Amino acid sequence: MEEKIHVEHLISDVKEYAEERLNLIILNAQEKTSKAVANIASILLVAVLALFMLGFISTAVAWFIGQLLEQPFVGFIIVGGVYLLAAIILWANREKWIGLFVMNAFLKNISDDED
Repeated sequence: MEEKIHVEHLISDVKEYAEERLNLIILNAQEKTSKAVANIASILLVAVLALFMLGFISTAVAWFIGQLLEQPFVGFIIVGGVYLLAAIILWANREKWIGLFVMNAFLKNISDDED
């Protein structure tokens, strides 16, 4: 009779351990997800601000070049050509420059290593 009580107690302890382990796994997943979402949000915010900054600076540079050449549209064509060249170079190297960077950042974000 006493062995039956010990076995029942052991079974209840194992069930309780399994429930707590599941809760820990869920909490860890929630923490990693929230960190990833926060990082993505901050990256998007900085990217939007950088895009506005780049737009204003590009407009100023294009206007300046146009004034130097006494034909404003030429400055915008030159700046647009520079961006086209940069886009072609970036597209040609997208796997090496962007793909690896994004994969490494994502893996670092979800890894088990503590900061």
